Amino acid sequence: MKNILAPALFALALSASMFQLVHAQETPDVPEDYSYLTRLRVPDAVAQCVAAFDRWVENAPKYDTLIVPDRRVLSAKIDADTTIFSVGNPIPVDQVIVMRAFAKARGKEQWTRVDSRCGVRDGHVVGVSLTPNMKPKIVR
Repeated sequence: MKNILAPALFALALSASMFQLVHAQETPDVPEDYSYLTRLRVPDAVAQCVAAFDRWVENAPKYDTLIVPDRRVLSAKIDADTTIFSVGNPIPVDQVIVMRAFAKARGKEQWTRVDSRCGVRDGHVVGVSLTPNMKPKIVR
């Protein structure tokens, strides 16, 4: 009886640990600093994009600070029909998330409106870009 019980317990423990490992890979966690976004019912892909923008801006040569207001995060556009991130960066993606943000150039004090794009494939961010969005001038 002991000979049969030990391998069965081992197999059960192994299958339980494999389930946790596979489940952890399928659903990437939102970083703790951005967990408030899940309480606002923001989709995980959008919260991951906000976190990816913050990490990317830390090392970006052009910008040193990025702010994505909560109202822009809540109104982020999720395009699931696009299959590539952008023409200049043709990475295959499942979704492209677009939202307005504000960035500050390195060494400058002026804030610039930017359109932020984020490509997500298999639940992971695979590309980010910021494009200046100049406020249109009113011509009279």
